[in-house]
Amino acid sequence: MSTPASPSTGSGRHASDDTRRLESFIPALTWLRTYSKPKLRADLVAGVTIAAIAIPEDMAYAAMAGLSPQVGMYSSLVALLVYAVLGTSNHLTYGATSALSIMVAGTLGAMAFTDSSQYAAAAGFVAISSGVMALLAFAFRLGIVANFVSETVLVGFSAGAALFIGSSQVSKLFGIDGVRGNFFERIWNVIRHLGETNGWTLGVGIASLVVLLVLEERFPRLPVPLIVVVLSILLMWQSNLEERGVEVAGKIAQGLPAPIVPRVDRADVPELLGLAFGVFLLSYVEGVGVAKTIAARHKEKIDANQELLANGVANLASGFFRGFSVGGSMSRSAVNESIGAATPATGAFASLLIGIVLLVLTGPFQYLPEATLAAVVLVAVRRLFDVKAFRRLWELDRQEFLAAAATFAGVLTFGMLEGIIIGVGMTFLLLLRRVSAPQTSVLGRKPGSDEFVSLARNPDAEQMDGVLVFRADSGWFYANAAVMEEQLTADLDALPEPPRLVVIDLATAPMVDLGVIDTLADLVEDLQHQAIRVEFANVYALVADRLHRHSDLFAMVQPNESIAAILQREREAGANPPADSTSEST
Repeated sequence: MSTPASPSTGSGRHASDDTRRLESFIPALTWLRTYSKPKLRADLVAGVTIAAIAIPEDMAYAAMAGLSPQVGMYSSLVALLVYAVLGTSNHLTYGATSALSIMVAGTLGAMAFTDSSQYAAAAGFVAISSGVMALLAFAFRLGIVANFVSETVLVGFSAGAALFIGSSQVSKLFGIDGVRGNFFERIWNVIRHLGETNGWTLGVGIASLVVLLVLEERFPRLPVPLIVVVLSILLMWQSNLEERGVEVAGKIAQGLPAPIVPRVDRADVPELLGLAFGVFLLSYVEGVGVAKTIAARHKEKIDANQELLANGVANLASGFFRGFSVGGSMSRSAVNESIGAATPATGAFASLLIGIVLLVLTGPFQYLPEATLAAVVLVAVRRLFDVKAFRRLWELDRQEFLAAAATFAGVLTFGMLEGIIIGVGMTFLLLLRRVSAPQTSVLGRKPGSDEFVSLARNPDAEQMDGVLVFRADSGWFYANAAVMEEQLTADLDALPEPPRLVVIDLATAPMVDLGVIDTLADLVEDLQHQAIRVEFANVYALVADRLHRHSDLFAMVQPNESIAAILQREREAGANPPADSTSEST
């Protein structure tokens, strides 16, 4: 009988590779290995707090999206659990968000659905479709898309979202019928109908706002939204305010959601897919933006591609389990961080508590006044308007401030997705402007040293006699090649007499395209006709190869040859450069 073969080193290595691959798809397997009692205590406390905040906010966001209150709880129930397993942030909290609710309501509210079940099915279809888009993006490793939404855009977007979302709740606070539209249309509607204000509703809403703000200021670690919700439920239960016109949430379905495949009319699919694409972009970008911001404070890393997987599965699960679109919540994530959550397990504990509420505690929530829900949303979104961030942009970079302001105005005027698209467009325009009109420098020797520096930044630097050293302070490509040539020509014209040698430093050009090479060739040929030699310093090997293949004009180009080496060679050839001109360029 043969004995079993012992595992080989190779098979062990393959097993280890398989484990790492599995952990890369399921990050929970990594942090669970080092999970401890202190982390468990921290995550339990954070989970209870997040659930206490999420329940009233989920109900408010669902109502904002035009859905039944329990739909918001269904969404967070599954999204929190999914993100705990697949997410890479220790603090990002998933679920229904105000921004996504507004986006969903803006499109679905304008479509001709005959009943609430069709509306709910369309919301579920949008969540599933956006989830599929996120998974496709994950398959093609498109997490890099998050890098194109700058912090500047997020500053403007967050501030605009705060006012946009707030405008949707003001009418509920006053007991006035709301309207669909942009921020200005909603506020104007409230102003026009102020005479129709229900005093009892306004009283409940203002009281809720005051209690929320006071308690959050004095007891920041308490689940203040849940406390206010419970107090308002008790008030409605023990009074006749409902008979006086104070609207309440109404009956909430009890029990956990059963899975379902949403069915929609084929004619509605194109419009729903357009909404799903917007939801995917907003959900992912907003969530990753929050995760990266918090991770930077804790010296942690966020995997942008893995976040696509988490986002996709969370939206799929929400859509199949009767929820609607989900994403990373700015306000709840900030609370989660401040409480001291240790791992993503916080989401699992919060999901468990939401499930318990759905099973046994939905009855009391039917008495929750809509004015209190509006107050909860208003207090939650106020944190999104960061005046200090705007002031910082104004002081540091007026162009960046302009991009943030354009995003802000776009959200208020056109909507959430349109605003962020405007912001990204502005960012790209600024980027194109900067790379197409780059800074350049003429180098001179710093007195008393062998260091060569920009003459523009160091007026006391000495320009080398007979030699012009030109440096571009950014990469070269076809869109800025002509600008570079014009700037070099202007620098030559500014000299009292033509130099015998021009040294062009290509240290900032790890790659050049054909447009740049053609421009350089024309420049070399033109200067040679003027009896001016051209040398290239700090040329990358790949760039040197491309130059050699293009023309004999670049035959003298040597890969990685420094400015010092070129000037030394020039001196040895009898060109009589300054004795101290062999020092390095900086």
